[in-house]
Amino acid sequence: MDTEVDYYQAEDDMDVQMQEVERHIAEEERNYQFASKRCLHDGEGRMSISDESECLTWVATLEHLAKRISNSKQHLIKPDRCPRSTWKHVSCTYSLTPLGKAVWQLCRAGIPLIEVASPSVRYRGHCSWPTAPHAKHEDLARTESMVTRFNPHITVMLRACQKAKSAIRHADGMAIDLSNEKVRRRIEWIARFVRRCCRSSQFKRMESNRTRLEQKNLQSCCRYIADGFQGHSRLLVLRVDLYIRPTHHTMADVRLAERCLERFLRDLDDGRIIPDMLRRICKRECGFDRGMHYHLLVALDGHKHQSARHLSKLLGEKWLKKCGPLRASYFNCYVRRHQYKYNALGSVHISNWRMLMGIREAIKYMVKGDGYVMTGHKRNLMRGNMKKQSGSKSKRGAPRKLGHGMSLVDEILGNPRYEP
Repeated sequence: MDTEVDYYQAEDDMDVQMQEVERHIAEEERNYQFASKRCLHDGEGRMSISDESECLTWVATLEHLAKRISNSKQHLIKPDRCPRSTWKHVSCTYSLTPLGKAVWQLCRAGIPLIEVASPSVRYRGHCSWPTAPHAKHEDLARTESMVTRFNPHITVMLRACQKAKSAIRHADGMAIDLSNEKVRRRIEWIARFVRRCCRSSQFKRMESNRTRLEQKNLQSCCRYIADGFQGHSRLLVLRVDLYIRPTHHTMADVRLAERCLERFLRDLDDGRIIPDMLRRICKRECGFDRGMHYHLLVALDGHKHQSARHLSKLLGEKWLKKCGPLRASYFNCYVRRHQYKYNALGSVHISNWRMLMGIREAIKYMVKGDGYVMTGHKRNLMRGNMKKQSGSKSKRGAPRKLGHGMSLVDEILGNPRYEP
């Protein structure tokens, strides 16, 4: 009886350990993505720091506040508990709730920065605030010629704040007058507008379709990579970010990038860049400073290849050759290998459950179809063809060793959980 208790306790401890590792790997993946959004790369290998991550942080705040407002009944303004008495009458004062303060901070600091980064999202062509932020100069607004679109939650919250701006803003853009009844009504209108839009049947149907598509893509891509372990107990995973440096003629940059990507993926599938490629997943994204760019994950036969740094560099050099070094650039993710130990970089063995979780977290990021800045394409996830594995036929030689089966791969990648 004691043996059974010890067994169950050990099993529970293992589950807790795996959950902790999973949380750590997910945190590493978020840090990796945040760091990559701060970097701009040129064709000569130089790197500069962009403030695009600051814009994307405010865009993420738009989505967070839209969901927070639509899922609650909280007010943005509250009357103070102790009204202030005067010799004529008792005056009631008002203050912002924590949710109201978050919305006001977004209107005051976030939306002007987003409008400078992407002038196409301005409401009726005008800035929402009288003064532009100093964090980003107009010369860096490189997406002027391209129409920027956001996902539904962000669009609703953005429009609500922009429509209310004429009533709530002060002349210097730094203060708010809650003693004015018109200002108070307009602030509360933001919450009513967001709730009315986000709770509509059409909006819920759009969100349901998006969630279902992401779940389908996550399971499909995880199974796609898992099948690569059928005939190979070790895969070499490469991750590379591919860029086209944007200019004021952004749509021309997009067309150039798409032509280069089409030729690049064709050569990759035909084995003209690196040999023995088994799997590849590519995701298209759009950024304020980085323009249209692509995240590429490639899996090779790990028994034939071990040099992830060199092979990742080959992918990047081929991208420069296809697009031209004056316009194109790339980032070899393996150079940050020491910072993200288990995030699907390098050799992954069939029994290494930490690296398998890293693959799942990387795929979970790549399949998210509600990217903050929409690309304008219906399909942004591109997956390679499923090649026939030699493991499906009877193979000569010794069977796999004990513990090198597909059970762990099927558990982690076979039926992955989806957390929107």
